[in-house]
Amino acid sequence: MFGFTGSVARWSLLVVAGWSAARAVAQTHTIKIGTLTYLGSAIQQGQVVSSYKVQLDTTNVTQQPITFSNVVLYVKGTKVTTQDSGFPQITTGPGCGESSGTGCTLLFRGGNGLTLSECARSDLSQSCVAIAVQLVSETGKNFGLALQDGQSFCAYGVNNAFLVAKQGETALDPRCNEQGFCKGASVNIVLHSAPAKTCGP
Repeated sequence: MFGFTGSVARWSLLVVAGWSAARAVAQTHTIKIGTLTYLGSAIQQGQVVSSYKVQLDTTNVTQQPITFSNVVLYVKGTKVTTQDSGFPQITTGPGCGESSGTGCTLLFRGGNGLTLSECARSDLSQSCVAIAVQLVSETGKNFGLALQDGQSFCAYGVNNAFLVAKQGETALDPRCNEQGFCKGASVNIVLHSAPAKTCGP
């Protein structure tokens, strides 16, 4: 009886030790750094105007804000870039690196006479199947960063996030009420880990 119990105890110890070792070498494969949102559409001065938001925030995710050379929003074959808008760099830090506050919020509008397309028809029925945002690193190449827990993370130089219509829906639905207040349709902006050797010197 004693020998059986001892064997069980040794086996349990090995399992726990093995599990702890497995946890120690586990690497983070993705990090959430923000959200892409279609806020909704409204009639303004007789024209349909759609609003979009890119929110970036790495508080409690990375040790330092992440800097991107360009953030590009795509809607129905049209695009707008932060570089073309006069911002050579955008960070995930307060005020996009330009001021104080929490995180970085970029607001875009689309419609007749604007660079971006709208996402609704004249009767405000929705017409966008998908929108996308692209984030480009400072060099356009893969880059390394330190996560909040000290772990190293290698990120791709070009990262894309796609907001697509849900299954069974013909277009993105911001779920607006009769007063025009919209919940918005959104998706997380996520960085996927690249092979560590691609972030080497």
